[in-house]
Amino acid sequence: MRLCVSVILATLVACTVEPPENDLPSGHTRGTDTSISPADAENAANAAGVASNGLPCDVDELLAKRCRTCHSSPPQFGAGTSLVTWDDLQKSRDGKKVLDLVKDRINEDASAMPPSPQPHLDAKELATLDDWIAGGAKKAEGLCSAGRATPSGVKPLSCKPDTTLKPKKPIQISASGPRDLYLCYGAEVSVTKKRHVTAFAPKLGNKKIVHHILLFRSDLPVPQDPFPCDGIGSIGWKLVAGWAPGGDNLEMPPEAGYPENPGGAHWVVQVHYNTQNVPAGTTIDPDETGYDLCTTDELRANDAGVLAFGSVAFAIPPRATETLRCDYALPIVFEGAHFFNSSPHMHKFGAGISLDRIPFGSTKEERIYEQKDFSFEAQTNTKMNATVHTGDILRTRCTWKNTSDQLVTWGEATDNEMCFDFVGYYPYVPEVPPAFTWATPSWTSLCVSE
Repeated sequence: MRLCVSVILATLVACTVEPPENDLPSGHTRGTDTSISPADAENAANAAGVASNGLPCDVDELLAKRCRTCHSSPPQFGAGTSLVTWDDLQKSRDGKKVLDLVKDRINEDASAMPPSPQPHLDAKELATLDDWIAGGAKKAEGLCSAGRATPSGVKPLSCKPDTTLKPKKPIQISASGPRDLYLCYGAEVSVTKKRHVTAFAPKLGNKKIVHHILLFRSDLPVPQDPFPCDGIGSIGWKLVAGWAPGGDNLEMPPEAGYPENPGGAHWVVQVHYNTQNVPAGTTIDPDETGYDLCTTDELRANDAGVLAFGSVAFAIPPRATETLRCDYALPIVFEGAHFFNSSPHMHKFGAGISLDRIPFGSTKEERIYEQKDFSFEAQTNTKMNATVHTGDILRTRCTWKNTSDQLVTWGEATDNEMCFDFVGYYPYVPEVPPAFTWATPSWTSLCVSE
């Protein structure tokens, strides 16, 4: 599956400033040594709360707080530009100034930045950027009254990881190879008795090119040397977790954990690499992206699993807005199952997705998940709290806005589309490929266009 994210991230860079006397580096006194290095100036600027990047303090604080998650200096996660300094905003990209592109994107309806599920800028925040740009985007000088804001970052795990999944050796990616590359590798964990995984944290290697990560369990060992793989992995693997920029760690509810069974736990890590903004011929730093796990031998009450609701059969007409409604009737083995997590997935024409429960014998829809403004550029896990019963209908709706002149159908390519809601649940229902797997609901749902 193609998870793409392009959010604005940056780290602040140095420029020469005149810091207060008591913040000068050791060995420097004003009037006796004026040749302060950029590094020393940056350190002093950080301590003094100086907007040393040429941005007005309110603009700098807003960009740091709401936008600096992916495009750093240098940019990360396949991003193509930085919004770090006043000079960054004056550069040209795609025939326009970067600051004009920023204005366009923050005011769009369909694909506004920051991307969903992050909230759009509110009226005050929009005015901060719009008014500054409309006033000529003047370069600022002087001090800020407070220190710089920083990106919120990923919420730390409440547990200490005891297992790390990573490749046998660093993975070397070529800038001359495919711009979108999916590689998988197996990671074996030896356990003598059953354990539960209670939390998952992405362990990022080369952030400049890592685009997203998926984690699967396998019943059989998988080669540990990285190999090209499909975006949805293998039907024989069990999807467990995923991460994309803007996402968070995944912690299990106290009632459930993902099992590691005696004799060996067979994990599969899939990494999507994006090198579209790396010039051909550039040497790319090796990557060791994987996952940190928290595990316990104090077993929880339930094993957990994942189900994929939605559809793999649809056609979206050119220049059309299309909504597909798909119904899946829960079999008896899911009586009393609890849904605790939702990870929706569509492609670049995706506009919205929802999941409703219709109790057996009823026609009333009970909404248990919705993402009204779906974004191809930010696809994350969201907590869910719903209990389902035998005969309940799980109704998925996917809405697309096809802006192309082509008929769009299901497929793994970016120009194709998908309609998936990956739901974490417990207790786990054993999978018996090909009769029943985590993907069965999406392959057997009854779907109609609305």
